[in-house]
Amino acid sequence: MLYSNAYTISRGTATALSAKGTFLQFAYRLRRHLFFSWSLARWFGLILLVGVVWALLRWWPNFWPGIALGVVFVVYVAWHVWAQRSRYVYFEPVADPEAVLDGERPPPLRKEDLVPVRATGHFGVEGMDAYLVDLEADFETVGTREHIVLARLYRSRFLLLGRWPAYQIGWWYIFFMPDMIRQIRVGHLHAGGEPGLALQIVYAPDEETTETIYFEFDDPVALRCVWDDLMLDAPPGVDLAGGKKKHAS
Repeated sequence: MLYSNAYTISRGTATALSAKGTFLQFAYRLRRHLFFSWSLARWFGLILLVGVVWALLRWWPNFWPGIALGVVFVVYVAWHVWAQRSRYVYFEPVADPEAVLDGERPPPLRKEDLVPVRATGHFGVEGMDAYLVDLEADFETVGTREHIVLARLYRSRFLLLGRWPAYQIGWWYIFFMPDMIRQIRVGHLHAGGEPGLALQIVYAPDEETTETIYFEFDDPVALRCVWDDLMLDAPPGVDLAGGKKKHAS
């Protein structure tokens, strides 16, 4: 059962466009969509590199066209390196989280409730794992207080030629217990042209690993609902927005 029909995600309410989010999203799609087993990002890089060699040979000894294409190639590679290091998203914490969390407190989640979100993080299913960005998903907490993200990856094409790998189509999941949570932040997530209200959750699946999940919301009440549920039994000392810490109850 959905927690509230009002929580259906729609990007149409965003008020400002994000150039950074647009570039990150475009790089992600180029990286994830394949054409003849190669990503579109690799194909475009190869085309640019071949163009550099062709320009040097075609206009030699006038090497300026080759240098110009070489600069484009370097910028292209730098763009993809930056996007990959950014994990294809940019999270911007809000200066005053209380302004977002303030207001009427929604009723607690029941164990059969689902809150729709747009989810980004490290997902797994049937022995496979993948870092996936901006998936349509639901958040729920079961009776054991385990938090679960249930995400759906649909077939897609990009720039007519690129296709998402068929073996990845379907359901993907994230599971984490409350005592794994290390940090929760409120902010805006840039994962496309329109930034959205979001939560950043850092959790530790084991002693040597930390992972980050991003939940993007259309409704601040939905964000507050998930925030309250996460905070209900998150361990004391969890790093909260503004450098605050959760105190023992």
